[in-house]
Amino acid sequence: MYENYLALIPLFPLLAFLLNSVLIKNKLSNVHSGLITFLGLFTSFILVILLSIHVHEVGPVDVKLWDWMSYNKINFDIHFIMDQLSVVLCLMVTGIGSAIAFFSIGYMDHEEKVGKFFAFFALFAFSMLLLVLGENFLVLFMGWEGVGLSSYLLIGFWYEHKKNGDAAKKAFIANRVGDFGVVLGMIGYALVFNTVSFRALQHPDLAILATNKEILIASSLLLVLGVTGKSAQIPLFIWLPDAMMGPTPVSALMHAATMVTAGIFLLCRISNIIVHFSVVLDVIAWVGALTSLLAALIAITQTDIKKILAYSTVSQLGYMVMACGLGAFSTGLFHVFTHAFFKALLFLCAASVIYGSHHEQDIFRMGGLKKKMPITFWTFLVGFLAISGIPGFSGFFSKDEILSMAFTNPGNGYFLYSIALLSALITAFYMTRMLVLVFIVPPSVESHHEPHESPSVMTIPLLILAICSFAAGYIGIPHLFGGHHYSRLFQVFVDKFTAAPIGHNAISEETEIAMMAVTTLLILASMGLAYYIYVKNDQNKMRDKLKMKFLRLWTISSTKFKVDELYEMVIINPLYQIGHFMVDVVETHVVNGVVKAFSKLVNNSGEFLEETKPEKLEMGILYIIIGLTIILTAVFNAFIFRS
Repeated sequence: MYENYLALIPLFPLLAFLLNSVLIKNKLSNVHSGLITFLGLFTSFILVILLSIHVHEVGPVDVKLWDWMSYNKINFDIHFIMDQLSVVLCLMVTGIGSAIAFFSIGYMDHEEKVGKFFAFFALFAFSMLLLVLGENFLVLFMGWEGVGLSSYLLIGFWYEHKKNGDAAKKAFIANRVGDFGVVLGMIGYALVFNTVSFRALQHPDLAILATNKEILIASSLLLVLGVTGKSAQIPLFIWLPDAMMGPTPVSALMHAATMVTAGIFLLCRISNIIVHFSVVLDVIAWVGALTSLLAALIAITQTDIKKILAYSTVSQLGYMVMACGLGAFSTGLFHVFTHAFFKALLFLCAASVIYGSHHEQDIFRMGGLKKKMPITFWTFLVGFLAISGIPGFSGFFSKDEILSMAFTNPGNGYFLYSIALLSALITAFYMTRMLVLVFIVPPSVESHHEPHESPSVMTIPLLILAICSFAAGYIGIPHLFGGHHYSRLFQVFVDKFTAAPIGHNAISEETEIAMMAVTTLLILASMGLAYYIYVKNDQNKMRDKLKMKFLRLWTISSTKFKVDELYEMVIINPLYQIGHFMVDVVETHVVNGVVKAFSKLVNNSGEFLEETKPEKLEMGILYIIIGLTIILTAVFNAFIFRS
């Protein structure tokens, strides 16, 4: 019975996609299109809950739908599995996806082509479920590519505007670079282990690891390249902020709660392999840490409410990736879980603000929305406290454990801890900046339209996500608070299928309390500094004075460290030059030259035959055959004689 449930989980979003696609021509109403997608995801959510209970009590459930093909000893089949890792991601995809789909019914109500939007929405959910339910690399990669396609369609939904189309293409190309690494990494793993099954990789033979160390390290690093694409890490993080050009619910769905976590999920799937190669873990840890800091520094000067949250997402993803690099895979996945709720909440609150402010996105053109949008404000406040890491909220528990893991790492732990702590302080600063400018400080410019609270179809999902953003962290509280019976329940649940941290130094409860206290005080100080600058000294324009004093640093941050310009100079322009050379020189003069020369040769041969005027064409052909026969006979005799 449970095997049937498992097979049905991805089916309902697929049916929603097909149904919306078929009914588009019938001009289905926006509400009906949204309800089809919502019901498809919510039905799958119910099935996931039923299966998760079974997985917790009995164990994993798997179902093989059909065998596809085999190569040597490697079998490729369409095979699903619901284990501890799949449960977490499936709950996020279907649960949070259902809330966002319901929210989108109100947000997209006045838009055209909404049926197409909800069709793409359901296609994305189906692809994401394929990715997380795949028992092997083949099914995972099918979902991986499906997610890339559907994200391209959703980001470029308003393709009439050139910026939206460019953002969609940028996301598509950046992800294709990462996908190239995934394909090569999969091939490397398959050749070494003679399988693509994840269960076969859960307990690898140490002799095989030692014998094939070089190829496994190379393959693992190629898979890490794929992670930097999907999870927006250095060097492929550039696509995610531009992806905010799509509808805001898309940002909440893909670029906060689900799609961008696919890379961390992949790292957890192969954790039992990469944990044996310190060089791979070091690369992962440093990529995550540097991405977290870089994105936080960029977010501090952005003015678009969606761009701030986008760079915040990149920064938080860096935390998760760094945790995996520290060998704390369950801890990284715990932050994936808590982040999914509070970041989806923040994005939907931003969507509510944009909707209520008549599509204004500049935070400096907002202000004073606390009284006019009270539900949006209070739910945003919960998400703000969670992402800032205030004790009692979900982000505190997951972020604190990552900091603890970095602090106790015997290698570069202190450096990674310092970077992660600095990123957390900057996060608290720019999130406070956004909160006060949008909701607290009076508006600096008069709006032609009076802001208003969003309808209940949009505020109900905000309230649900706010509750989850507060409570989600309590299933992973440290031993300090939960003892041995109620502590780290999430991590213990996931640890059954991920590698355990290696070589971490233990710390006492006193040290852990001191670290929590210091971190909390520093975060509160950072929040207080932002409040002092943007609220207490708003009349003195202290922010403008500081901007002029540190203009060079502000310019570097606001221009995103010129990363896009660097890529354009180093990669894009040279490729354009190569393309122009191939067209203007190779194609025009070489290829066309060869074609013209051959054409001229044929024409000249025809003219020669015309001038000779043989009595019969058959005689000319006979002469050619005789000549070829003589030549081939001579060559053949020479070959026989030499032998």
